[in-house]
Amino acid sequence: MVLLAACAGGPAKPLAPVSTIAPARIEAISHWRADGRVAIQRGNEGWSATLRWQKSDEEFLLRLIAPLGRGTYQITGNNQQVQFIAPSGEQFYSSDAESLMNEQLGWSIPLAGAEYWLRGVIAPSSSARSVNRGDDGLLLDMEQAGWRISVLRRMQVDEFALPAKLFMHHGDLKVRIVVTKWDLKPA
Repeated sequence: MVLLAACAGGPAKPLAPVSTIAPARIEAISHWRADGRVAIQRGNEGWSATLRWQKSDEEFLLRLIAPLGRGTYQITGNNQQVQFIAPSGEQFYSSDAESLMNEQLGWSIPLAGAEYWLRGVIAPSSSARSVNRGDDGLLLDMEQAGWRISVLRRMQVDEFALPAKLFMHHGDLKVRIVVTKWDLKPA
């Protein structure tokens, strides 16, 4: 339980009382970076890290910096090839990010879907069920691709209300992400 408390985070910048930005505009953001923390729990085992996730058109970079000098894990790639760099510097390649993460970390998230969930929108790759939206039309909770995704808190970033705290759950795997800083770049 101490692990999950690590992602509680401080207060997020309050949302400005502005008009709702359509989820399609948030989905269309193609260049972004999210910095924060991630906590992973599977059964009685847990893991936490500092998170940096960048997306630029088709390219992505996911960097996980483990505490106490345990090193940095980096996953980079696109739809064709993915590279995983372990803290030792050893490199692994695959065309499938999820299987590569599972082999090297013992857990994985569907990066192609999670890049949308992180922004608080439904991934276009598959249908979503049990979609719950707030009065402002923004996503609160849903099920997609076998995952339960909940946006627990948002922060104002430019004209967008983007997730500051996200919970994803699939089977016995629980993932909490706290975003402390968003950087949106023009396309």
